[in-house]
Amino acid sequence: MFLRKRPLLFLSVILLSTLVIAEECAVEIQNEGKGMHIVMGNCKNIGTFSLGGIYNEKWEKLTYHYPMPWEGTFLTISVDDKFYTNSMDPEEGIRMDRYLEQYATIEENKIWVKWMLPEDILVEEILEMIENSTLIHVKITNKNPSQRFDVGVRIHIDTMLGDNDGAPIYIPGDGLKETEKEYSGDYLNFKYWKAYNRKDKPNIVATGILDLNGKLTYPDKVTIVNWKKSMRSVWDYKINEEMSILGDSAVMLYYNPRPIGSGETMEIITGYGSGEPVLKNVSGITEIVLNKISGEYCPGEDVVMKVDVGSRVDFQGLLGVEIRNKKGILFYSKNMSTGVIEAESIKSMEFDFTVPEDVSLDEFNISARLYSAGNLIDEKSSRFSVDASRCVLPAEKGPNWFLIALFIIAVSLLIFMVYPKKGRVIIEKFKEGDTVRVLVWNKSKNDLRNCIVEDRIVEGAEVSISTMNVERSGTRLTWNIGTLKSGEKVTLEYRIKDVNVLPRALVRWDGGEEISK
Repeated sequence: MFLRKRPLLFLSVILLSTLVIAEECAVEIQNEGKGMHIVMGNCKNIGTFSLGGIYNEKWEKLTYHYPMPWEGTFLTISVDDKFYTNSMDPEEGIRMDRYLEQYATIEENKIWVKWMLPEDILVEEILEMIENSTLIHVKITNKNPSQRFDVGVRIHIDTMLGDNDGAPIYIPGDGLKETEKEYSGDYLNFKYWKAYNRKDKPNIVATGILDLNGKLTYPDKVTIVNWKKSMRSVWDYKINEEMSILGDSAVMLYYNPRPIGSGETMEIITGYGSGEPVLKNVSGITEIVLNKISGEYCPGEDVVMKVDVGSRVDFQGLLGVEIRNKKGILFYSKNMSTGVIEAESIKSMEFDFTVPEDVSLDEFNISARLYSAGNLIDEKSSRFSVDASRCVLPAEKGPNWFLIALFIIAVSLLIFMVYPKKGRVIIEKFKEGDTVRVLVWNKSKNDLRNCIVEDRIVEGAEVSISTMNVERSGTRLTWNIGTLKSGEKVTLEYRIKDVNVLPRALVRWDGGEEISK
């Protein structure tokens, strides 16, 4: 088993010396009023850090190793095909300590550190204290006068809540997670995540802030991982959804590489700090999550709502969801049984609504209400909007003249091959007494392949067929001629009594047909 802590025996003089060095190697800012304590490493693994928060007037761990810096909470900077990291933990990373430009420096409520990578890429990490949280800034500037680079960022946070190093992680719309999980694309639609010191009545809770009214940088991927398994990875990490995180949990935020030209800057900002449990009562609604993080939809688009219901005891109730526009007009109403929700768990329940096509501009309110034994015990609301003017339709493309020309050539070739070049195909039907004849004459220059003559007769009529190989089926006579050569004539002949009506006859072949007059 991997052990983080190794008990060592020191002489008192050595112990005193170690404490002095440790103090010099840690830069910190602490503010009881803001409820945050930030500690950054400044000797080795520079820029790695730990965070603490106040709970019940006591400083508690929000990341591992607090109140000392910790190499397990670190950055990875991707530059083209290279990966730089400020921690010694990843096996294949290039250590950033050797490229240090500025040691950790305190500026008011911020700790600031800088590196200059060999590509002339300036990396700045700023930990900024705000009320009950820390904003993690990563600012990257391309100082290279001529080259462009693809640059990305990964932030690896080793969560620890109080004494629990294996904190369960709450994901809005997916519940409380105890195993590894990855969120990206359509599955990455939540604005925050939380870590608990325990499932049962948590009293130490941290909140990771992903979106704050557009002021933060929304990640491309969020992964919940087992720290002992993920710590050695420098960038890519393959999750195992059966791997428990309860022994040692961590969260990784990915910001995919994008091109940074000479003189250009990219900045990543995310937040992590103190928080409150999502469940404030014994049972209740913890969150409403939409399938679009923006909350902006188009006419005809599907609005998928996930309503999280949590309980500290075994619970079964009824969940109702209504959608009304700003005028109060009801557009959607649905009730759904919660089923059995086990104690100390959160269940996500899905509701679907399609925006009417005739709604072009409106705002909607979602009301979720939770009932137990017919009594309302909790309610929560959310909003979304519809604005057709923001719904950009795919640009209409002009005609593809190449394909049109190709089609015309193909059709012309087909006509040339299968349609008679000159002349025409004649079919005539006439009656003399009781004898009926159908004459087919190929006056074209082409042979007619798969040539078939079809004729209709009156139902119940008595017919005597003179021509060979003619089949009768009800009121239809069918003569399969095969190939009718150019200039060739053929005649279908039969006798019919007491019939004066002559339905039209038909001759068809590969590529055409003619009907008698």
